Amino acid sequence: MTDFLASVSPDIPWHVTAYHKDYKMTDPDNTRPEDLLRAIEIGQQAGLRYVYAGNLAGRVGNLEDTRCHSCGTTLIKRYSYLIKDYRIRPDGTCPDCGLAVPGRWALKFDGQITSRPFLPHRTSGLVTIADRR
Repeated sequence: MTDFLASVSPDIPWHVTAYHKDYKMTDPDNTRPEDLLRAIEIGQQAGLRYVYAGNLAGRVGNLEDTRCHSCGTTLIKRYSYLIKDYRIRPDGTCPDCGLAVPGRWALKFDGQITSRPFLPHRTSGLVTIADRR
């Protein structure tokens, strides 16, 4: 799969997410950090430039972060869903080497929207889900 993605474009972001048991999904075992790190290595060896590890906050080193693939500067530092630092210039380039970072970037970072994934309930500050029973 990683070879195919890299053949389309090495700039396609690939987010590898750890599985964890939850509710009625009790197998297989939880993804171990070393398995997630191995998947990251496979993506990088295939030539993918933006490979991320997720769902094991703080246990995968800097693999939650967006880094410049040219100079290695951390552009977006994350801890789980929390953005701790945002350094991409308004024109979408690396502040250290000037490389254009593929993606759609805001003129400025207006702050964190949420520190956890959105889980819809009957009411939310973002959306209202109607009961259609």
